[in-house]
Amino acid sequence: MRAKIDRVNYCNPQDLSLGDFFEPYIRDTNSPLLKTMRNILIVTALLLTILTSAQEFGQRSGLRGIVSKKESPTLLNEVEVSTSVVGDTYADAARTVTIITAKEIQELPVNTINELLEFVAGIDVRQRGPLDVQSDLGVRGGTFDQTLVLVDGIRMNNAQTGHHNMNLPIPIAMIERIEVLHGGASRVHGVGAMTGVVNIVLKKAQAKINGGYRMSAGSHGLQHHGFNAGKKIGKWGAQIAYQRDQSSGYIPNTDFKSDRFMMSLDRAVNFSGATGDLSLLYAENQKGFGASNYYSSAFPDQFEATSTRVLGARLNLKKNGFSYDLKLNYVGATDRFELYRETKGLAGFDADQVAYVRNNSGTYFRASTGDTAASWYGGHNFHKTAAWTANTHGSYEWNPRHITTVGLNVRYDEILSNALGQTGIIDPVEVPNWPASYTRYQDQLNLSYFAEHRYSDGPLRITAGMLFNQRQLGSEMIVSAWSPGIDVGFKLDKLSTLYASADQSVRYPTYTDLYYARGNAFGSLDLDHESAQNFELGYRHGVQNNIRYNVAAFHRRSTNLIDWVKFPGNDTAFAKNITNLNLTGVEGNFAYYASKRKDFVRSIVGSFLFMQGSTPEVEYASLYALDYLGAKANITVNNRLGNGLFLKWAVTAQDRMGTYQSFTTGEQIDYAPFLTVDAKLYWAPVAGITRRQIPFQAFLNINNALDQDYFDRGNVAQPGRWISTGIELRFR
Repeated sequence: MRAKIDRVNYCNPQDLSLGDFFEPYIRDTNSPLLKTMRNILIVTALLLTILTSAQEFGQRSGLRGIVSKKESPTLLNEVEVSTSVVGDTYADAARTVTIITAKEIQELPVNTINELLEFVAGIDVRQRGPLDVQSDLGVRGGTFDQTLVLVDGIRMNNAQTGHHNMNLPIPIAMIERIEVLHGGASRVHGVGAMTGVVNIVLKKAQAKINGGYRMSAGSHGLQHHGFNAGKKIGKWGAQIAYQRDQSSGYIPNTDFKSDRFMMSLDRAVNFSGATGDLSLLYAENQKGFGASNYYSSAFPDQFEATSTRVLGARLNLKKNGFSYDLKLNYVGATDRFELYRETKGLAGFDADQVAYVRNNSGTYFRASTGDTAASWYGGHNFHKTAAWTANTHGSYEWNPRHITTVGLNVRYDEILSNALGQTGIIDPVEVPNWPASYTRYQDQLNLSYFAEHRYSDGPLRITAGMLFNQRQLGSEMIVSAWSPGIDVGFKLDKLSTLYASADQSVRYPTYTDLYYARGNAFGSLDLDHESAQNFELGYRHGVQNNIRYNVAAFHRRSTNLIDWVKFPGNDTAFAKNITNLNLTGVEGNFAYYASKRKDFVRSIVGSFLFMQGSTPEVEYASLYALDYLGAKANITVNNRLGNGLFLKWAVTAQDRMGTYQSFTTGEQIDYAPFLTVDAKLYWAPVAGITRRQIPFQAFLNINNALDQDYFDRGNVAQPGRWISTGIELRFR
């Protein structure tokens, strides 16, 4: 089966000449102690300077801003989270869940979702570059292919490769909250939710017009712009938002530009006495970036451009104990990967020293140095994927104790490529605006049938269910997998819940795992699906005396793990069902919220994760599956400095298992533990600016304030100290 192909042109990011906003700092490499002391002094001086200036300005102007006069602890007990098909409140959820609220997003020194998730200890964000350029997202030691990413329930996982799962088209201003479900969840969310789920919940339009504008600029030509607006008009609510991020790069070939656009409609509906909501969503992300050493240290001059488009429609209805939910979604994506960069520089970066040109014979060479591409390199990789999903389920409440849910999920996806899929396309499809064609094609169909029953009796709640999935790859391969699971929660009192869960989750190989065969990387059609058994025991305590906390122990047994591996003496990477991996760990989080508006310490939020794994002795080097986080801890403190000034700072420490190969010496190097400090100094006077009381914030972000040198992905150097400053205006 082959769907009709729509040719959608990819809009290449355009150049924009911007100089570095700040002059580079002079580095003293002679003494680590002196360097650390110098860094601390620089950060302290910057903070004190801006603090003093902002205080004086605030006293003179009397501006008023984003922080509300009436503040109360962030209560999550009544927030609905996606831990079951019918939903749970945070207090009743029999799973470990982390929630990041819109208020926390506003206060943290972040511009993108990837940066935001770094502050959750249970999440492993393996950044290849700054902001949202590209990152691999894992939960509790899982790989980027084992974590499911959702936007309002829309599956964002890319069938080509999990490296693209975080190419999200959502401006950060449109996020109401982010839910992180720790542990396997295939019973609830389907195939791919093997180690965790990240669900991004979008804001809804309000009766009064609401929105805002945010801009910032900083080191390395960094620019960030974003606006959003929304309002209910009659029965309809409408929202629109846009965000751009760009930089000339912190080292050569790390320039990037990203554009996000989103609009949505929603309204209340009534059909024959059944009431509910109808919502529509369109969103897209266009991105291009220099990919220095991203996929292979043998070729540092890589470049990649991606696009993601989302169309979604959702209808839910309720009547007389029966509820019905229908989701129809389309997610389309393109990917252009240049092993030898041909695309010109972005955002002010001069690409002459890294870019190659193609002569009439099709050979790539670099004019500045005379370098010639490898003889086997016949051109760039081009991929185009499309996924259509229909998800429907119905629930019936028999009585207050019993609720039964049944449903069906249908997902069809396909890929056009010149590197992935089956050969033999009768009529190759031209790649828009490039002298290349899609010569390969493959599709697959996933059918998921699921049923769930909930029993509640006083403090006891038991939710058990089963998902059965059938997968057909092309017309030849049919694979079935079962995902049973059970959650048990017991409320010890009004605030305390003891919970336990057990489930089995699965993940199928991506098109890259199956078909990639270029250069020094080869996939395999012989791959089996991987599976995991997850067990968890935890305790949650709601807000009491301004404190809430959660702690859980977990264990996961994974079999047939799919990984890319290298064998001794061979630089070629192969996709293999490598081994089994058992992971045992403990995870926890806590939060303190001030009871008085003028308290110096407004909030303290912290989390930690410790894991220990065991696996049979292996002779190969793992590129992903065995390089899991052994430990991660984070603490974030928000201080009220007075006169509308606040300082939010965070300390994050992590230690990764595994090794990577140095591209200079060829030696295997252990990942070293590292500690980073981030801070945001912001001025947000109490109510607004001007007589209309428009919420206002001026801020200074300092990321990696101590200028820590570290590698979180082999041979990809992470940014040093990165400073930006800007303003935010909101209206409501």
